[in-house]
Amino acid sequence: MIHSMTGYGRSENNDSNYDVIVEVKSLNSRYLEVLPKIHESLYKYENSIISLVRKTCKRGKVYLSINLIENTTNCKKIKINDNKLNEYISEVKLLKKKTGSTAEVPIDYFLKLPDIFESENSSQFPGNKFILKCIDEALLEFRNHREKEGKIIEKDILSIVKIINKEVKKIVRLSSDNSKEELMKIKTRINDIIPNFDFDDNRLYQEVAIILEKKDINEELSRLKGHMLLLEEYILNNDDIGKKSNFLLQEINREINTIGSKVDSLSIKHIVVNMKNNVEKIREQVQNIL
Repeated sequence: MIHSMTGYGRSENNDSNYDVIVEVKSLNSRYLEVLPKIHESLYKYENSIISLVRKTCKRGKVYLSINLIENTTNCKKIKINDNKLNEYISEVKLLKKKTGSTAEVPIDYFLKLPDIFESENSSQFPGNKFILKCIDEALLEFRNHREKEGKIIEKDILSIVKIINKEVKKIVRLSSDNSKEELMKIKTRINDIIPNFDFDDNRLYQEVAIILEKKDINEELSRLKGHMLLLEEYILNNDDIGKKSNFLLQEINREINTIGSKVDSLSIKHIVVNMKNNVEKIREQVQNIL
């Protein structure tokens, strides 16, 4: 089954002291890049956290955030953080000395500063096992999201493949009459240039055969059919489709371009334009596949 490279997962858990919120999201990228944004208390677990994410993700730019929100219901008492307050007072005194200011700083100013309050009983941060469990839950939702998006992409690509195969059949049908049309065009052109010219039909056919051989697209059509079958096989088997399909689509595009350059039929040229547009649609979808 195809999996999208983009996805999102979230989990929310709590222990006796903290609510833990984990979010995982990913964007397209050629390689795997894990970008964690975690609480400073979890820095010691960073390597194990990244390793866990790498087991789930093969490619993509993966953003992981872990937020810890202290559960204040268990706090016995809120008090002033004396150490932090003394730091702020020292900085204010230093600033007044540098500027020569005699203005008094109101107490309200200090009450609004970060970390000025603390709980009397210091809560213990969640342990490694609990954090990894929370990440696992977020990654599970993340994988499910990637899988759902992958199903949509697979359905879309297969529908476009079906359209291209129909267009190939149209070209096969139109190209079967191409030789007769080319022969008539050459005869008409010769008569326009040299009216009533008595030429040997056998000699003419030899020359036309050389011209038509250069314009023959049977080989290109045969290879194109094979490429389209292989592309469909990659999609259905999910055989490293993201990387393999990129190379295969280049070959498909090359065959279509060659067909377009060889034929003179406007009907076939219009079909070629549509095919190139549909191949580009597939290429854009493949960029979003693992």
